[in-house]
Amino acid sequence: MTAVMRKINRGSSRAVVLELVMMCLCSAVSAAEVVTEPISVLADIFVPAAQWQQLSKGHVGCEGPQWVVENNELTLIYAAHHDHLVYRWTEKSGLNIWRNDSPEATSFRPDGHGSYYVVEQTNRRLVRWNARGDMTEVLADRFEGKLLNRPNDAIVHGDGSVWFTDPDYLFKQRPQDIKELDRQCVFRWSSTSGILSKMVDDLHLPNGIAFSPDGHWLYIGDSANSTIYRWLMGDDGQLSERIVFATFPEKGLDGLLFDSGSRLWCATHAGIQLIDSDGKRQGVIKTPSKPTAFAFAPAPYRWVCVTMRDACYITNLR
Repeated sequence: MTAVMRKINRGSSRAVVLELVMMCLCSAVSAAEVVTEPISVLADIFVPAAQWQQLSKGHVGCEGPQWVVENNELTLIYAAHHDHLVYRWTEKSGLNIWRNDSPEATSFRPDGHGSYYVVEQTNRRLVRWNARGDMTEVLADRFEGKLLNRPNDAIVHGDGSVWFTDPDYLFKQRPQDIKELDRQCVFRWSSTSGILSKMVDDLHLPNGIAFSPDGHWLYIGDSANSTIYRWLMGDDGQLSERIVFATFPEKGLDGLLFDSGSRLWCATHAGIQLIDSDGKRQGVIKTPSKPTAFAFAPAPYRWVCVTMRDACYITNLR
């Protein structure tokens, strides 16, 4: 494996004006026509005259964003996973390729010791990467002796455990990959014991995953029926019976993430759906193309990253 840091021409980025009430760009690749769609209910989220800043485009898939602070510098990591690329961006250095041989890696979650928890979709496993981007440890690749499906989205709970969804994407497109598990599950890997536990096994296509800000509720999006479920977590880490939290008429439910106002951001074909704590829709943020995942920079920074099916954008929050 070779970790590559190659500077990308920052002039290739295209800023898309996002007015106070947000704007909708009809194509992330073509700049031939810009269509605006005001959404006044969302005016309190972004700074006045905020702009989408495009970092990269033309991807087959793009997701897994994560902000980190390294050497007192805010850094964004994200993947164009099906292009086998992992990027790093800072305001000072711009966009660089971190790895150009990535095994479709996403979800670069800090482990608290200078390394990252990462899911590798090609290799069907949860691993640890060091700060150079080298894979240093396989944490989980099998459950009860059977290979995982296709680990998709991972998140770290406050107790240090790593939870991830394991849908069965791409087996039809890749007949050489043999599906061994008979279900699509949500797993918990213990950072203390190293034990992999099956926590949820009754979803059709588990995808996005998030914890409530207080860490007491688990939220998972089922892309097969465009439904978000939630479970109350007990003191012993076990889950209650699932509860339907929100459903969407449109398909394409993907990443989930809570903002500082306890609103759940949900990636759908219609854009970014904002859901309050009662499961009611507050509005839709129209995006240049279909959103896939989100990341909020840690305080005091006010950046948000939105990866989309074919590109990556950042902008400023209030």
